[in-house]
Order: sequence, then C-alpha cells, then structure tokens
Amino acid sequence: MTSQDTALDLAQPSQVKWRQYVVTAGRIVLAILLVAAWKIGADRAGPIYVADPFLVANRIVTDTMSGELVHHVYVTLRLSVIGFAIGCFFGVVLPFLLRRLPRLTDAIEPYIMASVGIPKYALIPLFILWFGIDDAPKLWLVGLLVFYPIFIAVFAGIRNVDRRLINMARVMGASEAMISREVIWNSLQSFFFAALKIALPRAISATIIGEFLVGNAGLGFFIEYSRQNFDTTGVFAGIVIATALVLVINSVLVRIDRRLNAWRPTDRDMEL
Repeated sequence: MTSQDTALDLAQPSQVKWRQYVVTAGRIVLAILLVAAWKIGADRAGPIYVADPFLVANRIVTDTMSGELVHHVYVTLRLSVIGFAIGCFFGVVLPFLLRRLPRLTDAIEPYIMASVGIPKYALIPLFILWFGIDDAPKLWLVGLLVFYPIFIAVFAGIRNVDRRLINMARVMGASEAMISREVIWNSLQSFFFAALKIALPRAISATIIGEFLVGNAGLGFFIEYSRQNFDTTGVFAGIVIATALVLVINSVLVRIDRRLNAWRPTDRDMEL
C-alpha cells in the first residue's frame, strides 16, 4: 500500500462524517422551512381550514399527557402489526412454495397479478358485510395491502437468484430447506427490504382508513371524530402522529437493512 492510498483511507472517515453533518443540517433546515410554510398557510387560510402548527404541537403534548393519544396510537399500531404479520407471512411463504412448482406458478401467476388491480379500499364494505364491524375487516384490508408488494418483491428476488449458486449448493449436499434459507433468502434480502419500505406505511395507512369507517379507537377514529366536530387542530394532530410513525418505522428499517446487508459492497457504497 502506497502512502497515497493510506492518506485516502484516513481521509475517507472524515469525509463520511462531514457528509452526515451536511445531510443532517439539510434535513433540519428543510423541516424549519416546511413548518414556516405551514404557519404562513395557516395564518392566511384561517383555523377552520388549516390548523396552526404550534397549536397542533400543543394538542399533541396535551393529549399525550392525558393518555388519550397514547391509547389511539397503541390501537392503530396493534392492528397494523397484526395485519402486517399476516400479509408478510403469506407474501414470503407463497413464493417459496411456488418455486418448487413451476407449472402451478405459470398457471396462477396471471391471476395473482390481475388481482393487484382490484381497488382494495373498495372492498371495505364487503369486508364489513362478511366479517362484521370488529377488527377483522381492518385486518383483512391491511393484510391484502401488505401481501402484494411483499409477494411481488420476494417472487422477483427468487427469480433473480444466480442459478449457479443453487446448483453449487446442491452439489455440496445442501438440502432444499437449506438452499431456501441460506442461498435464496440471503440473496433476495435487498428485494425484501425494498418491499418493506412500501408495505409498512401501507399497513398504517390502511389501518387508519379502516378506523375511519369501523371502530371506536385508533388514529383513524381520532381524526374522523375531530373532523365531525370541526376540530381542525385534532385532525392535523392525528395526521402528524401518523406521519411520525411512518418516519420512525422507515428509519428503523433503514438501520436494520444496512446492518444485515453490510456485506454487500454495491448496497453499502452506493450513494443517491
């Protein structure tokens, strides 16, 4: 290694830290500009149409301290997690089952892809008719909206696995279960995490929309109840909390993705 290479290696960590500082500063400045634009819009439109951001922040703190908002967030997260788990399970398992049945895959794939075009939110009245007004309609809606992006991503990831890796594992005596777990699953993780970034926000939004129509708790109920009472501040408070949940979940996913896929040089070093 030359002295020039050594100098470059030493300079790289400082460049990465500097880039992180710039990105963080840019995000803070953008957040301030968005709040300022929100404040200006609220002053011009009036409190009936756009709530003041400072009143919204005060409402969030007040309802959180009283426990009301915590309860609604818990209800929404509980349904989102259960519905997401159901949709994710079938979205992962079904492609792996179809991998061993190529003829069946060719037969049913057009029907699965055609069902993607069905407007899922339009099914809510049917779900209420079939499953009642409890949690079941919301879980079905969340499960369906999560299933499709997970299924499509995992299915595409399986098809993109290098066949030479699978053949080499078979030559070395690996079982099909081991091939699925160690070769195929590790190869498609980038596809899977990309789908998660779509499916998790969908799970939360689908739960909230379901709570608009069915239920007596949750962020969707909180927003709808505020709307019915012309409480614009409450509506915006619920929207801000829902947005914050999506941002937190996405941040956690990014960290997990980076840790699990740190061995991929192309994913680790790629910059947008």
